[in-house]
Amino acid sequence: MNLPLLTVPHDGGRMVDATLDQLTAAGVPADAILAAVRPVLKKQVDDEAEKLRLELITPGSGQAMEYQEVYNEAVQIANALAANAAADLDPTAFPMLAGSIGTNLDPKTERATVDVAGEARAALAAYDAYQKVGAAIRSARLKGKAAIDAAADVTAACEVAASIDWPPLP
Repeated sequence: MNLPLLTVPHDGGRMVDATLDQLTAAGVPADAILAAVRPVLKKQVDDEAEKLRLELITPGSGQAMEYQEVYNEAVQIANALAANAAADLDPTAFPMLAGSIGTNLDPKTERATVDVAGEARAALAAYDAYQKVGAAIRSARLKGKAAIDAAADVTAACEVAASIDWPPLP
């Protein structure tokens, strides 16, 4: 992990934009250096997790809201079909899914979707796939940050951050 220049309280003042070597040479206590390094490393871990997630999803809060609405509509359709296999699925009741008919692969037919039921199946399959890798990214991120917090010194904290076992992406 590359560490940026750090600002650390020292001798009633602050050392600003200093390297680890400069901090050590100035006699900054190791625990003060570690306290400054931990949040930097944890932010780098969070940034890496986000980079991995963004390889699978489109960024943006509006996009996240769209994904959530698509999922909600897909669950409504799945529930309706589970209750009544011949349910009448009016596309106007599912505008997000209706708007993407023909753009996704229906996992049941392995062809382009032709109705909102196919879009629901595609959305739920994508959701399930993302949940698996998303959970693995979350686990690696949280365990990595906890290990950084538990590290006894800067070297160990940096080694932990550099050795996080990120999941492979599909």
